[in-house]
Amino acid sequence: MTTDIALRREGAAVTPYSQPMTVDELVGQVTLIQQVMARVMKSGVQYGDIPRTGDKPTLLKPGAEKLNLTFRLAPKYLVVTSTEQPDFIAFTIECELRSIASGDLIASGMGSCSSRESKYAWRKGERICPQCGAPAIRKSKQDGGWYCWSKISGCGAKFSGQDRRIIDQTTARVANPDLWDQHNTILKMAKKRALVAAVLNGTAASDIF
Repeated sequence: MTTDIALRREGAAVTPYSQPMTVDELVGQVTLIQQVMARVMKSGVQYGDIPRTGDKPTLLKPGAEKLNLTFRLAPKYLVVTSTEQPDFIAFTIECELRSIASGDLIASGMGSCSSRESKYAWRKGERICPQCGAPAIRKSKQDGGWYCWSKISGCGAKFSGQDRRIIDQTTARVANPDLWDQHNTILKMAKKRALVAAVLNGTAASDIF
């Protein structure tokens, strides 16, 4: 009450976020997150175990959205930096979380993504059909030979398993020749990372995820 009066005297708006949480409220929030995780979320959908990220499960975008719904938080995305060049695409995004009820800013988080991450920068090399030139050569499980798979625009030709025109081709990774096909994916990934960071900041769920 004293805090409310002081704020009113200063002309400040009084909202639930103007005051510290009580211990009971804090315990209740942690308990609520644990209950949501146990009863609503599923492993591999809302959270998951990602190698080399520690013992705690990683919060995924669907899980962050569930927590936003639980605490009535609305995300707003701001582009902090963007690079859109023929050979390089990168975004840094800030996600603000605001209370749907009051409009108060609750938390924010940053996320970035670029085309230099390996999953966007590289593609596995494909063997090229000596007959039609399509990257559709596959190994036959029946006779060990090679064939040009017609289901992916190949010509259907078959080749010996020892055909040097095929086995001498490299399948090492190559630079992604269609980098700009990943433009929207890179932007969405940066937004997703920013969202998850903001939700962890705003709900204090980092001890769980």
